[in-house]
Amino acid sequence: MMALKAYAVLEKDEYTGDIYFAPRAIVAAKAGANEYGDGELSYIQCRRAPWADAFAGKGVPAKVAADHGWHFECHGCGIQIDSDLEEEHRLPVDGIVGTMHGAVYCCARCKWKHIKREARRKQEEAAAIEDFKAIVRARFPDADFADDESEFRGHHAYVTRADRSGFWHRGQVIVAFRFPGMKIGPAHFRVESCHRIGPPIAGYTCCNGDREAFEAYAGATRARH
Repeated sequence: MMALKAYAVLEKDEYTGDIYFAPRAIVAAKAGANEYGDGELSYIQCRRAPWADAFAGKGVPAKVAADHGWHFECHGCGIQIDSDLEEEHRLPVDGIVGTMHGAVYCCARCKWKHIKREARRKQEEAAAIEDFKAIVRARFPDADFADDESEFRGHHAYVTRADRSGFWHRGQVIVAFRFPGMKIGPAHFRVESCHRIGPPIAGYTCCNGDREAFEAYAGATRARH
């Protein structure tokens, strides 16, 4: 088996690309063209990157790539990460965290802050879903919440926090629940306030094929109140 060599494959417009490991240049070029050049070899350039040979099968450390001219966007704070990191942001290049095929951070502290922020965001999303379940229970006391459904058919929440603010804005909250006579999929109670002027609009939705069953369920539940 031929040893894998590292090749830098870049598209010729904005020069975005990646390091590919392959036994020959043409193999790396084709893989890079499929990713960055719509499958056209003429849209990309492929050059040897011997400095990355040692990382075949391991992932190229972003700090090593930065020393060889590559740049990234910090997954935590968004600053540009490159060989000028120390001069522009007083952060050592050797402190860059991550690999080329994953999330890259300008420093370990930024990664820690991002992980902490994401954990808080998930807590806020879970709290939003629980709050909206309570609203559904008030209308449908016997609602069978679809906790086992995927995010595409089940519950979903999108929350954001303003910079330097402790306030979390609930941009979208969707709660899914099953009902008697359902054949296609759960009904949803949803609130969406993203990019909307004025108060958010809330309402119930269901699959068109389940409409009659859901309306009958809603009517029967209202009659019991």
